[in-house]
Amino acid sequence: MVQAFKDHWTGIEQVAKALLKGKFLWFFIPGLIVGLIYLYFQWQAQRVLAVVHVADDVPVVGSAISWLADGVFSIFDLIVSEFYKFVILVVLSPVNCILSEKFDSYLTGKEYKFDLVRLLNDFLRMILIVLSALLLEYIFLGIWWVLSLLFVPDFIGETIFFLIASFFVGFSFYDYSMERYGLNFFKSWGLGFSKMSYMLITGGIFTLMIKIPAIGIIVAPVLTAMLSTAVYILFAKKNQPEPAPAVQDQDLLDT
Repeated sequence: MVQAFKDHWTGIEQVAKALLKGKFLWFFIPGLIVGLIYLYFQWQAQRVLAVVHVADDVPVVGSAISWLADGVFSIFDLIVSEFYKFVILVVLSPVNCILSEKFDSYLTGKEYKFDLVRLLNDFLRMILIVLSALLLEYIFLGIWWVLSLLFVPDFIGETIFFLIASFFVGFSFYDYSMERYGLNFFKSWGLGFSKMSYMLITGGIFTLMIKIPAIGIIVAPVLTAMLSTAVYILFAKKNQPEPAPAVQDQDLLDT
C-alpha cells in the first residue's frame, strides 16, 4: 500500500509537469463537452425541484409533494451520474486510449504506430472490459446494499460503497495500459485484483474529483487517464514485459 501511494505521488508529479508545459490540453475538450451537458441536466433538475418546493408552505399536501420530489430528484441524480460514468468509460474510451498511449510515449520515449484496425479492436475490447466492470460493480453494490440493511452504520456503508465503485472505475482506467502491454481479458482482471490498492487509489481520486463542483467532472477523465498511465508504467517495469516499440507518423495528436 505504501508503494502504491509513492507511485501515485510520482505519477501526479509527472502529470502536472506535462500539463504545465502545455501538453495534451486538447484532450480536455471532449470532457468539457460531456461535463457541460451533465451540468445542464443537473441545473434543469434543480430548477424543477426549486419550483416544487414552493409548495412547502401548503399544509400536509405541500410537504408530501416536496418529499416525493426530493426522492425522484435523488433517483434522477443517481441515473445521470451513472450515465456520465458510462459515457466517460465507454463512449470516450477511444479518446482516453489515445491519450494514454500518447502520454506513455511522452514518458518512456517509445513510439506506437497509429493503426485504425488496432484502435477499433482495442475499442471493442475496452467495451467488453468496461461493461463487465460496471456489471460486477453493480452486483457487488447490490449485494452490499442488501447486507447494509442489517443495521450496518451509515458511515461503514458509505465507505464500502465508495471502495467498490473506486476499484472498478480505477480498473477501467488502467485497462487502457493493460491492453497496450499485451494483457488479455483474464490477465487484466488478474492484475487488477493483485494490484487492488492501485485500483482503489486511482479510482478513489477520480470519484473524489468528480465531486468538485463544475470543474471536477470536466478534468477528472483526462487527469485520471494520465495518472493511471504514469502509475502503470512504474509498476509495469517490475511486473510486465514492455510493448514492442514502433515508429509513429507525426500527426496532430502529438500534443
